[in-house]
Amino acid sequence: MNEASAVADKMGEWFQAGSARTLVTRPLRGTEMTMTHVVRDYAEHDPAVVIPADDGFLIVLYLADVKHSDIWQDRPPSPLRIYPEGSICLVNLANGAAIAVRGHFEALVIHLPRKHLAELAEQTGEPRVDDLAVCRGIDDPTVRDIGAALLPLIGEYEVDQSLVAHIALALSAHIAHCYGRSRRTH
Repeated sequence: MNEASAVADKMGEWFQAGSARTLVTRPLRGTEMTMTHVVRDYAEHDPAVVIPADDGFLIVLYLADVKHSDIWQDRPPSPLRIYPEGSICLVNLANGAAIAVRGHFEALVIHLPRKHLAELAEQTGEPRVDDLAVCRGIDDPTVRDIGAALLPLIGEYEVDQSLVAHIALALSAHIAHCYGRSRRTH
């Protein structure tokens, strides 16, 4: 089983949402991106969402207002806060991630492997992105619009993979351009 297929199989498990609707695409050569529509209601004492360390990032587009807090191993959790519908979080998975979620959670969760960002830089001739700025609950109309284009395709039996690949490529290029950081100065 390849890495993206493993991510696709685990995404629903991470969010304790069972078998969530998922779409996997390969926008460039070899690295796959996984997009999952996650829906679940979390009670007050449900366990935290724990995502293991990975060489990639999660883009979370909230499709409904949700309350959650970040959980860290080395400090107290952040206070519960509302992340509004249409906002995004961008999470570096280098050390894994954990959040406590309360109430209704509905989101488009996209796994963006770091290797895909390297392929994107190589393909476009743009500087390599070594990291992405971590963001919490920010408004990004481009991600919101691209998410709206992807959402109806997730879970469909027959999907035009070239269409999905182009949409995913537009998303990753936008993320790299707006949130990408490089160790090199240009």
